[in-house]
Amino acid sequence: MAAAAALVTMAADARPLDFYNGMRDQPITRFSKADVDVMTKTINKALDGDDGVTTKWESGSNASGSVTPSKDPKGRPGCKLARVENRHGSLQNSGDYIFCRNKSTAKGAPPWQVVGPWSGS
Repeated sequence: MAAAAALVTMAADARPLDFYNGMRDQPITRFSKADVDVMTKTINKALDGDDGVTTKWESGSNASGSVTPSKDPKGRPGCKLARVENRHGSLQNSGDYIFCRNKSTAKGAPPWQVVGPWSGS
C-alpha cells in the first residue's frame, strides 16, 4: 500500500516536469515579442485571406513560420481551421487550430481568436 502511494505521488510530481519537457523545445518558447507580433499579424492576414493559400512569415531573428487557413470542419460561420507552422533555428512545430472572428468590440481586441486545437474529431 505504501509503495502504491509513493508511485502515485511520484507520478503526480512528474506531471509539471512532463509539461515543461513538452514545452521547452517548442519554437515559440524562443520567440521574442517582435517574433510573436509578426506571427500574430500573419495569422490574422491569412485568416482574412482565401482558404488554402499559405502565408509565410519571417522575422529578423531565426524565427519563421507559415499559416494555411481552410474551412471550419464544423461549418461554424465566422470560423476557420488553420494549419500553423513555426520554426526557430532547428526547432519545428506545427498544429491545426480553430479560429473564430472575435465578437469583442473592445479597443485593441484582435480580429480573430483561437478557440482551440483541432484534433480531427
